[in-house]
Amino acid sequence: MSRTVQFFLLFLLLVAVPVLAENEPLPQPSELPIEVTARQLEASQQQRQAIFTGEVVAKQGDITLYCEKLVVFSLPDEERVDRLEAVGNVRVVQLDRTATADRAVYRQAEEILVLYGNAVVHQGQSKVAGDEITVYLRENRSIVKSGHSGRVKAVLFPQQKPGQR
Repeated sequence: MSRTVQFFLLFLLLVAVPVLAENEPLPQPSELPIEVTARQLEASQQQRQAIFTGEVVAKQGDITLYCEKLVVFSLPDEERVDRLEAVGNVRVVQLDRTATADRAVYRQAEEILVLYGNAVVHQGQSKVAGDEITVYLRENRSIVKSGHSGRVKAVLFPQQKPGQR
């Protein structure tokens, strides 16, 4: 299960990189241990899921995921993860990168991460926001969508090279 949470943290974090900083190197997978804390953990072999609830904090190295509920769904008759869902004040932080949303879903087989509801990705001062941000990890591309009444918003600050003003 910790490997599953590790994938989820890494992929949530990668949302910030393709959207905001194409020239910055992607974070590499880490062999560091992961620590998940929550008020409660409920695991169901029959339903093939583990549910962390109440002030969930998952840490691995310099990556931290915060949410109210983290559900890990396994595939039937296999020991592989199908998808992960983080719900309630979802926030992923690494260095100067932060991704927030009401809910996040990662589908492992397709390698697709979707941030739903008030989805925002920050890197430094730059920011991209929409109602939904979908990251296609295999294709290294992202789509930011707005709802019927809103618009996608991006505020991008060029990175200055040393010595520039």
